[in-house]
Amino acid sequence: MTPAVTFQHVSRHFGSVRAVDGVDLTIAEGSFFAMLGPSGSGKTTCLRLISGFEKPTGGTIHIFGDDVSNTPPHLRNVNTVFQDYALFPHMNVRDNVAYGLMVKGVGRAARYGKADEMLALVKLDTYGDRKPSQLSGGQRQRVALARALVNEPRVLLLDEPLGALDLKLREAMQDELKTLQQRLGITFVFVTHDQGEALSMADNLAVFNEGKIAQIGTPEEVYAKPRTRFVADFVGSSNVLPPDITRSLGGPTAWSSLRPESLHLTAPGGALLSGPVTSLRYLGAGNRITIAAPGGAEIAAVIPAGQPVPETGQTIGLTFVPAALHVRGSA
Repeated sequence: MTPAVTFQHVSRHFGSVRAVDGVDLTIAEGSFFAMLGPSGSGKTTCLRLISGFEKPTGGTIHIFGDDVSNTPPHLRNVNTVFQDYALFPHMNVRDNVAYGLMVKGVGRAARYGKADEMLALVKLDTYGDRKPSQLSGGQRQRVALARALVNEPRVLLLDEPLGALDLKLREAMQDELKTLQQRLGITFVFVTHDQGEALSMADNLAVFNEGKIAQIGTPEEVYAKPRTRFVADFVGSSNVLPPDITRSLGGPTAWSSLRPESLHLTAPGGALLSGPVTSLRYLGAGNRITIAAPGGAEIAAVIPAGQPVPETGQTIGLTFVPAALHVRGSA
């Protein structure tokens, strides 16, 4: 099967700034792919390179096998959903959705029929006559999705589309986006700086840092087996342990990482990790504690709600199963 998108050593420079620096990437057809990273990491520039709004300084970009490195945006079979929705305020919802078809010269009856079909798909079939100002943030996001989907793109690009929504609405839209992608079977490429969004929705994800891909894989692979300290810290949180502490925990003399939720309370006597509690933080679903372990390391653990919580200054022990210690080759 031909990949939906392929980057072959793609770069995009802005003067001396290497926004994208020699990226190799393959996105499978029909997958939900996330590009995750902090601001300035190169993920949005990669999305713009796929859409054609940016041209590569070097390398080649293929969409379903066709070299589109120099193809203008309107000749690529992709559409983009932006964070700010970019709806036309003077048009009603139906006309907003049908706009792309109008530009293509599709007749009024046909384009309105297709627009209504897309509005039904995003559960807004009774909202066609409203103006964008009469909709909630979540409803405007759905209109933007319908407008992008009405042109039947083979690849849908989503540039932090949930960033302007409140937490509960964002979580609801995550479920709806994933369900919609599975129903349509088209390729979604989703850019976000929120690791929770990427982990919960993506089939595969790429973690970006300083214009390069730090790691690529399934959410489970990236979370459980981070390849670098940056990935361990950025995707969730992790205790990054130097070689001497890794060795004391029964591992090799190498850098390692240990997720806080992998640690469990035990009596301090004989525990591999023990020390006084230096901080406590309530998280709602549990409590995050930090202990001062031997060797100067600070180790964080998450205690699920309902379990006894130690006091600050109390010496406790922490235990974990050996498989939870992920050994890496470097910091």
